[in-house]
Amino acid sequence: MKPNLLFRIDGIILLINGVMAAFFSELFLEGAGMTLNADGITTAQAFGAALITIGITVFRIPSFVGNMTEAITTVILGHLTFVILIGVHLMNGQAEGPTPVINLVLNFIFITLYLIERNKA
Repeated sequence: MKPNLLFRIDGIILLINGVMAAFFSELFLEGAGMTLNADGITTAQAFGAALITIGITVFRIPSFVGNMTEAITTVILGHLTFVILIGVHLMNGQAEGPTPVINLVLNFIFITLYLIERNKA
């Protein structure tokens, strides 16, 4: 898979997660076994807005970055951050169910695909 396509697919998935968190907060987080009050919904919406911003950035990386190896490394570090956070939430019981597990798997898949692309460069 070419890096440009990988960044685009990754950006779209981040955008979908961001839209879900920002505009469908209860549905998104109930899938993680969480119940939300008004403060939690506000926080989820802010998280969603951040994910939308990250998704746009990742989607557009190929159009403004000259050093693709460094860009790939940066995005891998971002995905590792999510892996650590989701892993901690799963281990301590703060999250459960399909939402965190699917996101954990997606992060591992993207890390693997980016590592393959980085090693080709």
